[in-house]
Amino acid sequence: MLTITVPTKIPYDVQIGGGLLDGVGTKIRALTKAVRVMLVSDDIVAPLYGARVRASLYGAGFAVSEFVFANGEAQKRLSTLEGVLEQLAAAHFTRSDLVVALGGGVVGDLAGFAAAVYARGIDYVQIPTTLLAAVDSSVGGKTAVDLGDYKNIIGAFHLPEKVLVSTHFLYTLPDREWLCGMGEIIKTAFLDRKVYEILDGSPEKLLERDEAVLEACVHECITYKRELTARDLYESGPRKALNVGHTIGHALETTDKHRRSHGEYVLMGMEIESFVLGDRMDCERRKEISAFVAETGVDYPDFNPEEVAAACMKDKKNGGGAISVMLPDYENTREVRLSFDEVLRGVTLWKLSR
Repeated sequence: MLTITVPTKIPYDVQIGGGLLDGVGTKIRALTKAVRVMLVSDDIVAPLYGARVRASLYGAGFAVSEFVFANGEAQKRLSTLEGVLEQLAAAHFTRSDLVVALGGGVVGDLAGFAAAVYARGIDYVQIPTTLLAAVDSSVGGKTAVDLGDYKNIIGAFHLPEKVLVSTHFLYTLPDREWLCGMGEIIKTAFLDRKVYEILDGSPEKLLERDEAVLEACVHECITYKRELTARDLYESGPRKALNVGHTIGHALETTDKHRRSHGEYVLMGMEIESFVLGDRMDCERRKEISAFVAETGVDYPDFNPEEVAAACMKDKKNGGGAISVMLPDYENTREVRLSFDEVLRGVTLWKLSR
């Protein structure tokens, strides 16, 4: 088992290993004197792993309640959040009790936000079950729900007490969930040279689910995010680099009605943003990003460039009437502010190039 400490103002550990699931209760009991635990999961993960986690929590002396909701981004909304909060209140949870998120990015975002706002904040633990959640969303304390077409617009920074990454989950993922996680790993490869070197200039080994490459990527992606969040928890500076691919990616996610996974949209967003950035983006880097994305086989939806550009105007990262797009260049990654017309021109240019 490997432990990575995230040295934020309130430090917490990310533990990575293959046999963590059955020992969850003991690990969480070592963190807290909580009497009650609310296990939050979705209707895909709960039938697979819920009973094992509940049994482990019971064995550690916790009174366990459970909230299970329908899988998918469409459920990451205020009405689902309200359901979690109502159940916490009905079960008489106090500030000394705990929420456990068992699932992918949607579960972690929703459960973490519920913990952030219930009783003005209670503790929570992340148990990510997807590759995307393991390498990205479970680490860093971002929690949120969507509001209509505004993605993650209602949220809070709320750090977990611990993150337990069981690699057992990762080898059982269906192809789409695997590709989803690959999106965030490939994004990080254009920010962190170590991830690029692990991949050896191609996503081929990840596509093959090579165990050594996967575990090295999980470790390095978490380590890289640890460094950024320790320096910039509230995303006012260096942490913005992690938004590469996310401006166009979120816009496509909205206009395509979430028919694909988040990581797939990040891959598409990376390539299209390389066109949106125009001459600011090195031509060879643009070709390299396009080659990586093409090799994953990600399937682009048909879309209207004007609708995508309009959706970019709703992005929470924007400011001063301009659209925020990140230019990936390792340690020189920077934010670029663009007009609606510049974004529309770049999206249209990408579509014409296909």
